Amino acid sequence: MKIGDDTDTPETLPTSGVERWVRWLTLAGAGVAALLVLIVFGVVSYSVFMRYVLGTPITFSDELNGFIVVAMVALGAGEVLLRNEHFGVDLLTERAGPRAKWLVEIWGMVGVVLVAGAILYSAVLMVRFSYDFEVYSYGYLGVQMWIPQGFLLIGMVILILAALARMVTLLSVRRP
Repeated sequence: MKIGDDTDTPETLPTSGVERWVRWLTLAGAGVAALLVLIVFGVVSYSVFMRYVLGTPITFSDELNGFIVVAMVALGAGEVLLRNEHFGVDLLTERAGPRAKWLVEIWGMVGVVLVAGAILYSAVLMVRFSYDFEVYSYGYLGVQMWIPQGFLLIGMVILILAALARMVTLLSVRRP
């Protein structure tokens, strides 16, 4: 099989040792994200039961689920990237040759690093501010905001490492 075929899947493409190592980290993030999906399901089920069966609505479920959904997305982004399951526009690369596709993929990873780096920088400032000034959420939970914000920070670190690992793979193993 030639690299760049339409039949390539993440499992059949060669990867670098760096990407295989980072894969453990992205799988851990995705595992936590999967656990958070179950927690959201449990919170929603509990909320529906309390409201419609017992007639006693709970007030914190929407706020909690909002925090958890952000954590799920942030923690799972790196694994999605390494599986090539992120969204993309094939309009330009559909008819391009292997070298052009390779270059576009490298530039895509550079873009991921830059955007995730900007989000990481903002997240560091946000978490530091929330921690230093003891900012609490305005909702019924009253949670210290640095805790849910920290998941965004962790997720962006994982995403940056995944994109850098993919660049190492592209430059060392998957050269056209």
